[in-house]
Formats: sequence, structure tokens, C-alpha cells
Amino acid sequence: MTQKHSKSTVTRRRFMIMASALGALPAMPVAAFALNGGMQSVNWTGAALGAEASIRLFHHDPEWARRQLDRCQQEINRLESLFSLYRPNSEICRLNADGHLDNPDIEFLNLLSLAKSFSQQTNGLFDVTVQPLWKLYVDHFSREHADPAGPSSSEITAVLGTVGSSKINLTAGRIGFEKPGMAITLNGVAQGYITDRIAVLLKSAGFDNVLVSLGENYALGGKPDGNPWRVGILSPEDGKTIATTVDLANKALATSGGHGSPFTSHSTANHLLNPLTGRYAEFKRSVSVTSPSATLADMASTALSFMTDEDGRKFISRLPLIEDVIYG
Repeated sequence: MTQKHSKSTVTRRRFMIMASALGALPAMPVAAFALNGGMQSVNWTGAALGAEASIRLFHHDPEWARRQLDRCQQEINRLESLFSLYRPNSEICRLNADGHLDNPDIEFLNLLSLAKSFSQQTNGLFDVTVQPLWKLYVDHFSREHADPAGPSSSEITAVLGTVGSSKINLTAGRIGFEKPGMAITLNGVAQGYITDRIAVLLKSAGFDNVLVSLGENYALGGKPDGNPWRVGILSPEDGKTIATTVDLANKALATSGGHGSPFTSHSTANHLLNPLTGRYAEFKRSVSVTSPSATLADMASTALSFMTDEDGRKFISRLPLIEDVIYG
């Protein structure tokens, strides 16, 4: 059962990844379709930070629209060179490998500063330094006959000593870790940030009817017929069916949950790791957040996943840019 709460009546926890827009996009990089009134739907599908990605927009000139989508691809590629754990020479990979990064890119520095500040606001429930915990779980489940409960308490305790955003030192010219073995992941914020950047790029190009789905969703305006974009949230029970739908116009939707990201099919252990306890989420729920900022929605959905009802209510009451929280 899905529940929706405005800021005045919040509740529980977190889940999976977004269903894109209702209705499948064509399986091709860029495609255009004519509509009544001369507007054409131009669609791009690809990947961003390891997640399936798509952009759907409308314009009278499909060739010009395609050129703007090329600009979007270039921007995604540029930002991945900063934030992607899949690129060995990215800024995040170099920081993790060396424990420090001199003369960091200003966007990388700013996003890390934002993430560190948000960690303080959530009392550590959102924290980018959980990467060593993730590695501990990956290493554990790569072993034959691994305990389905996950790593031992002593192993988790040892790794937790490297977790904590307060151990990241930031200056204009250097990012440094205070302890050896530290590492970060921006998976709980970078998708939202890239989504916001692409939305800004397309808005500056004059587009009014766009749905950006880059791990998180952002609707720029509505559809050409005046209706809002309708986005589906996947059921945490099976990860396939649509549990509920949300209408979006000039806002973002981010969804989180552990059920959709297991380490192995033989265990309930999943990638949603609590930075304070080192344990994984054991519930089959999702939490979705709508906000004018995909970056904020991305971080907030992660933190809300670990909060009680009361803590969640207090938390979002302090964040006016959070519009709705939906639990599924």
C-alpha cells in the first residue's frame, strides 16, 4: 500500500530507483516523433553514472532539438569525469585512491561541501563516506558460502572508524581525508545534481516541455497539451510493477530503497547502508521525495530511509524545498 504525505504529515523509510515516465521510450539514442500542432517529441536514451537515462522533450525543430541533446550528452560526460566511480581518472576516483586531491574542480568541491553540510543536518544518516562499508559488503559476498547475514559485527565496527563526513577536510585548493582507508561515493547526490544541471541547460535553451530521467526525474514545465508529466514509482515488492504515479511539473522526484539493490540473490543485504550502524536496510519500503531541487530530493530520500516517523516529520519541517514525501 502506498501512502502520500505532505510536509505536515510525514512517515517512514526508503527504497528503489525510479520508473521513468509511463510508457516506454524507443530503444535508440535519439528519436523524433511528430505530434499535432507541429510540435515534435525528441527522445534520447543512454546512461548516466551507471544508471539508465533518458530525456524527452518537445520542439518544432527536431534537428535543433537533437543538437541540444548532444550538448546534454557532453555535459553528462563532463560531470561523470568528476563524480563517476566507474572512471579511474575521475576526480572522485583519484581522491579515493590517494586520500587527497589538490586543486579540485570547483563543482566537485562545491558538491562535496553540500553533501558534508547535509550530513550534519541529518546527524550522519546521509554520509558520502560509506564507500568503505559498501566495499566490505561486496568483498564479503564475493566469498564462497558467504554468511547471508553479511559481514561480522567486528568487521563492520572496524570499517565504521573510517566513516564520517567530519573526517573530510575541504579548502579551496585541497580535499583531504583524515584517516587512511577512507573513500567516498556520491551515488546519493550526484545523480540529482546532474539531473538539475541538465534541466538548467535545457531551460536556458528555451525548452518548456521536458522530462529528464537520469537516475532521478525532473519535469521542466508540463506536456505540450498542458497536462503534467506522470511518473511511475516501482513497487518495492517486485521492483517491476508501478505502485503509484506522481504528476510532475517544474519539480523533481527522487526515490530510494534497499529492496531494489541486493548484493546477492541469496541474501536480503542491500546497498542501502546506514552510516551510523553499518547495517543494511531490512524493510521492503520505498520513500520518494518531490522538490524543485533534484539534488535535495536525492539526498533527502536517502536520509529519510533511516528515520522514524517522528524524526522524519521534524526533518522535513526544517527543509522548505521538500514538497511531498511518498512511502510505498
